[in-house]
Amino acid sequence: MKTTSVRKMIHGAASIPRATTIALAVCAVSLSAHAQQSEFRGGGRFEPGLLVVSRSVYDNLSSNVQAGSVLPPNCANTQGGCSPATGAPSDGTYPYVWNNDAYDGSFGITSRIFLDQMTPSGERVSSLEVPNSLDKQSGADQLVTSFSSKSELGLHLSTDGKYLTFMGYVAPVNTLDVSNSNTPGAVDPTNPVGQSFYRAVARVDRDGHFRFTETNAYSGNNGRSAILNNRNGQDIFYTAGNAGNGSNPQPNGVILGAGAQLIDATKQHEAQQNPGTPTPVASFSVTELGAPADKIGKDDNFRGMTLFNNVLYFSKGSGSNGVNTVYFVDTTGKALSFGCGGAGCQCGVTHHAACV
Repeated sequence: MKTTSVRKMIHGAASIPRATTIALAVCAVSLSAHAQQSEFRGGGRFEPGLLVVSRSVYDNLSSNVQAGSVLPPNCANTQGGCSPATGAPSDGTYPYVWNNDAYDGSFGITSRIFLDQMTPSGERVSSLEVPNSLDKQSGADQLVTSFSSKSELGLHLSTDGKYLTFMGYVAPVNTLDVSNSNTPGAVDPTNPVGQSFYRAVARVDRDGHFRFTETNAYSGNNGRSAILNNRNGQDIFYTAGNAGNGSNPQPNGVILGAGAQLIDATKQHEAQQNPGTPTPVASFSVTELGAPADKIGKDDNFRGMTLFNNVLYFSKGSGSNGVNTVYFVDTTGKALSFGCGGAGCQCGVTHHAACV
């Protein structure tokens, strides 16, 4: 797909719901030798007509944080430096552990991911734990989220309806400040978190077989959702997220890894993967609306995402530019079919679309 521009849609935009729950209707699929199987608690598999809800569980251990410790991890070796010398005010005991957020602006702890299968009335049928470092049966491949981030683990079905996809971090459970860490291939020296972890896309079939694809995108921040396009022989993820946890101007690697991304899926285990430079599918600058330039990580701070009639739609996250709306990447020239008109109309158009 040619890199193009994400444009702001002013009129006619339907809201994109948060993808924390999604109806799952999948078909039987062939299993790969590289797919990793987890075990459903309660038995069974994903079934049509049920809901899947992503959930995370904090491992409530006082030892997760040592009170008085200097944070973020390895901050002394960064240009961003450490938080004030008073140290972390609380240990890892819930709920007091979250008091450390006021001391360390990058604070978070990685935690296990569960996919709960539920009836439409809310009764839980089964739970699937995503492979992680606490699961001795999981082998080397693993994925976690950051507790208590509220913008992660959006769930989507692949374009052929056979897989469920979401994003997380390739890191052990109970690791500090991973959600604001750099990625190994896009290091920002001004980021105060002095450690690096890949982000990754997970895809799982109806029988609980996982496969993970690592990326250097979203350095300094988090990937939030992913859609697998596996029609017509393709095997590509479209992803949404944010990047950057350092000073302005941001390094090129961080800028390339922000917002809307294309990631080629892989069949390799995580230890065999060597992700390259991030590939942005599109970008947006608030200067296109006549406003002063902002950090690209803020302009391209995307959260929700959906794919409809070959057009990608994104909802905007936070940002000082105040443009919080729906954006789209149009490769068809038809994204404006619901129209916008009048003297004040501002159409978000690509080079081959026109204002209706």
